[in-house]
Amino acid sequence: MSDGGVARVVLLPAVGGLSELDYRVPPSLAREELLGRRVLVPLGRRRVLGVVCDVPATSARAQLKDIDTLLDPVPVLGAELLALCRWMADYYLASLADVVATALPGTLQIETERAIVLSGAALDVTTMRIDECALVAALRAGAQPQAALQRALALSAPAVARLIDRLRRKGVVEIRETLRERAPTKHLRFYEARTHVRGTTDFARRPALAAVYHYLRDHPLKRASVAELRGSFPNVTAKLRALLAAGLIQWRDEEVYRPVAAATPSDRTVVPTPDQTDAIAAITAAGAFAPFLLWGVTGSGKTEVYLRAVAAALAAERTALVLVPEISLTHQLVDRLHARFGTGVAVLHSALSVGERWDEWRRIARGEAPIVVGARSAVFAPLPRLGLIVVDEEHDSSYKQEDGVRHHGRDVAVVRARLARCPIVLGSATPSMESYHNARSGRYRLLELRERVESRPLPAVELVDLRQHRRGAAHAGSLILSAPFTAALQANFAAGGQSLVFLNRRGFANVMQCQVCGDTLTCPNCCVALTYHRVWQALRCHHCDHTVKQPSQCATCGERALTSWGAGTEQVEATLRELLPGARVARMDRDTMARKGAQRALLAAWEAGRIDVLIGTQMVTKGHDIPGVTLVGVLLADLSLNFPDFRSAERTFQLLTQVAGRAGRGDRAGRVIVQTLEPDHFSLRHAAGHDFAAFAAEELSNRRELGYPPFARLALMRFEGEQLVAVERLARAAAEHLRAARERGLAVLGPAPAPIERLRGRHRWQILCRSGSGTALRRHIAAAREQVRAAARAASVRVLIDIDPQGML
Repeated sequence: MSDGGVARVVLLPAVGGLSELDYRVPPSLAREELLGRRVLVPLGRRRVLGVVCDVPATSARAQLKDIDTLLDPVPVLGAELLALCRWMADYYLASLADVVATALPGTLQIETERAIVLSGAALDVTTMRIDECALVAALRAGAQPQAALQRALALSAPAVARLIDRLRRKGVVEIRETLRERAPTKHLRFYEARTHVRGTTDFARRPALAAVYHYLRDHPLKRASVAELRGSFPNVTAKLRALLAAGLIQWRDEEVYRPVAAATPSDRTVVPTPDQTDAIAAITAAGAFAPFLLWGVTGSGKTEVYLRAVAAALAAERTALVLVPEISLTHQLVDRLHARFGTGVAVLHSALSVGERWDEWRRIARGEAPIVVGARSAVFAPLPRLGLIVVDEEHDSSYKQEDGVRHHGRDVAVVRARLARCPIVLGSATPSMESYHNARSGRYRLLELRERVESRPLPAVELVDLRQHRRGAAHAGSLILSAPFTAALQANFAAGGQSLVFLNRRGFANVMQCQVCGDTLTCPNCCVALTYHRVWQALRCHHCDHTVKQPSQCATCGERALTSWGAGTEQVEATLRELLPGARVARMDRDTMARKGAQRALLAAWEAGRIDVLIGTQMVTKGHDIPGVTLVGVLLADLSLNFPDFRSAERTFQLLTQVAGRAGRGDRAGRVIVQTLEPDHFSLRHAAGHDFAAFAAEELSNRRELGYPPFARLALMRFEGEQLVAVERLARAAAEHLRAARERGLAVLGPAPAPIERLRGRHRWQILCRSGSGTALRRHIAAAREQVRAAARAASVRVLIDIDPQGML
């Protein structure tokens, strides 16, 4: 081994199950600090992308290949983020390659393209076969990827591969690789006047050129782009060419960022309440790792606490990270951050284009944006000197990644804060049971905001028993809207108040069924009924998006007796328009908000008072502060209550409390009406009383008795495949292995079909494991996965591991 040493490289993506490989550091890179930097390394006949994740003193492998190319002048993953990736790989039983790929923006995961070219050696076609001559002829036009050669020669991929290999060994062709970046850096051309030039130009006869020249010469920035010049001078391109030819101006291309943030309003001056002052003081005094749970009733001013804590971090020359569940639904928080801190705020979320995300990532890495606000993936932002992490609405299930590396953004944020030795604030009006239990047991410090700002009262909540009000229903609309809510809605509209109506089910009707044979229209790919969307005159699966036109007759019996059942937001919108003919009614769900910018436009209209009634799904519950909302209606509180999930009561309480909290944030008192079939359920009673502490005490008591989190750890093993027999066989084999371990305290539930047994054409079985020890649980789950790994690969069955699962469907 030379003095260059060894570099351990995590491959992106993992190749054939290989995640990390050792490579020799060539003498040319011996003085470089390689940790966290991207490299190209040889693997077989290819070069693949990787990140140096370690620099061990020695390697267990005797023969090592050299690193081919170093791609970055500085690390793309610092030591802190590399340690975080290691922790995630260990905790979530994922490969380090998958975790690093999750942490890095897609723009950094460049791809190599292989192209076949003629080597330039002399050719003797008389000694070549017909297929070899055909390939050479195809390459005379230039380098070609293998796929193009397959099409040109009308041969299969294996046949072309063998042909290329044969000609490569003869020295006729070569295989070259090029790098392809996913999002190139954007450059903009700027023009500037040259003030020290020989000779003169007679501007007297060309005043138009003189005007452009003097504009550039006297410009405050001493340069301007074509776009700027075009606003002041007609036909500016020709004038610039003439000035360039005369040597009076010059140009240069400068790197620019794509604009992300919209114009923001001025932030209002706020005097903190005593509770806010105490919370701010506790957070800013921490100095080192300290997890805080900021519990405050809706409208109590948690955002102001965040902003003051961020300002304190910046004053200490540190940076701050603010996580939100879904950035498209939290515009007000983003706007307030921009208003208070200006261009120093970077935004990271999936709605940005690839180029926009690349620009924001570079701004952060260069230290130009000391504040980052973003959704779950922003936890990996390359912030140096991290001084504060905020997780807003920490209870929200959106923080849990449901594919790829199934991690929880909130929990990863806590670990990052520990690695960065900085405080972390988990904020919510309805904390998760796990976080609340951590606060009550002393692992977190509990900070409370017990009253709304300006001492505004919490809205009065009324539970309406639908069992009583549905008995006298005279028409379809009255099945959706009870008499008390209808009267309240009409009265609120007449008084000039805004109303918010919540139903967590989109579409017009959730079932279409034949009245003769009873057949229900279901998705061919998923074990669910198709939802009827009247606006499209179609039925759609909300899991795989399979869509069919509305049929006129039953496919099973041929009768024209199809009837739709159940109500969604689309049907409620139609009913509200009939009920309130003069009202401005809008709908906020995934169907209406699909277009980019639609959510921000609707919320702006809502805030400006241009919408009287807003009907929506869970989107309407998140973080919107609209002073004009004086009535909130929850049409069917039982939807979340009846989910096959031990967290259903918790989620019902959270949803009701959050949506109810939208009412009464202005000068007028708010009112909330909750329609339900179970008005005596404890989660509904406590939500109506705004009593989180009482709900948490009862829910935690139930969890302790049943042995569910936070008093135990859960892990879910799911098996997915197109062949039901293979899926069931492997699930049973894994369950047998887990039970054979005879681990004390390990409970193995299943295997059994998942609640949605078939999804996107794949059958699904699962095993739920429970243990008091997370370490022991992960050890046994990993062993069970290894036991069935080879058989699963042979049967094309995916084995998915979900540590701390948030959903059981």
